Amino acid sequence: MALTENRILVGFYPNVSRAERDQVHQDIGATLVKELKEIHLDIVTVPINQVSTSCANYQANNKVRYAEEDIEIHLNGLCRRIVPNDPEYDLQWGLEKIMAPEAWCRAVRSSNDVNIVIMDTGVDQNHLDLEGRITKNMSFTVPAGTVDDNYGHGTHVAGIAAAITNNNQFGAGTSFNSGNIWNYKVLGDTGTGSISWAIAAIIDAANTGAHIINMSFGHYGFVQAEQDAVDFAWSRGVLLIGSAGNDDNDNDIIPHYPSDYSNVISVAATDENDLKADFSNFGETNVDIAAPGVDIFSTCPNHPNSIGCLNFGSLSGTSMSAPFVTGLGALIKATFPSLTNAQIRQAIESSTDTVPGTGTQYRLGRINALKAMIAAEGLA
Repeated sequence: MALTENRILVGFYPNVSRAERDQVHQDIGATLVKELKEIHLDIVTVPINQVSTSCANYQANNKVRYAEEDIEIHLNGLCRRIVPNDPEYDLQWGLEKIMAPEAWCRAVRSSNDVNIVIMDTGVDQNHLDLEGRITKNMSFTVPAGTVDDNYGHGTHVAGIAAAITNNNQFGAGTSFNSGNIWNYKVLGDTGTGSISWAIAAIIDAANTGAHIINMSFGHYGFVQAEQDAVDFAWSRGVLLIGSAGNDDNDNDIIPHYPSDYSNVISVAATDENDLKADFSNFGETNVDIAAPGVDIFSTCPNHPNSIGCLNFGSLSGTSMSAPFVTGLGALIKATFPSLTNAQIRQAIESSTDTVPGTGTQYRLGRINALKAMIAAEGLA
């Protein structure tokens, strides 16, 4: 964008005299504003509607090295952090902890190109902070019932990752409007489900354009078919996130799935002091990273549900930690769409903050959204 719409920077070759320069300007119909002798530059003005033509005429002259339109410049770093206008944002300590407001400054904050699959108990279909982001609903439960969330868990998870942000409603989502919600119901209204339902959902998501899958559920005991589904989705470019489990269990001794499959990022829960939540599973090898997971404020169904949380409320669990990572993955993908799932994972994992338990309770540290965005930019 032009700073002054009729100003041109004209660079001459060093051996061109002042008189020759003045003649070139006269021939083109330009007026000299300023000379910078050190770099053989003249700043000129031309009639307001002749900038492009004049630049072309200058460039055609063998005495001229270049001719460029004067352009507007901006302060770098003017956006230090974005605090959304959502009224309950002050209750969302986890977003502050991972430096989401600073990351949002560096991100594309609105995108219809990133598909976030919430594989869970369903997502409230008409919640004011979610319905505008839901672009797909499927139930894999048998017999298939409503895609709505009558349990309460899936709606809470969806809000952490992708609640509509800066809309003067409730709270904010980690992805700040940079992803669509695909509601894949794989757990029934009692909060339980079949591994075959989850496997079918993973395959469908991978085949239909999913970018990120959040799996805030789990079990103990390896299932080959589930690993095959995870590996298939990874091969199709999907980033998979799994909650590490809530039994204060060492996953290196008793593995927890699907979080412990190598192509899933396994996420433990930390509190406001960056300490491992007392319920969170851990593992020096099998648990990859940590994210906030204690008293996490997010969306709840606007109708009666098993959890008893209405509209908005706080829950704890590694189920709440995983969607912070999912939302961050969506933010990176929206901003740097050329990055692969492996590169997004690298950006997230290489930029964690060292907290108590780093290298012992988790392979790496607690996520830092700002540092992850910077790392992603370096890979793009």
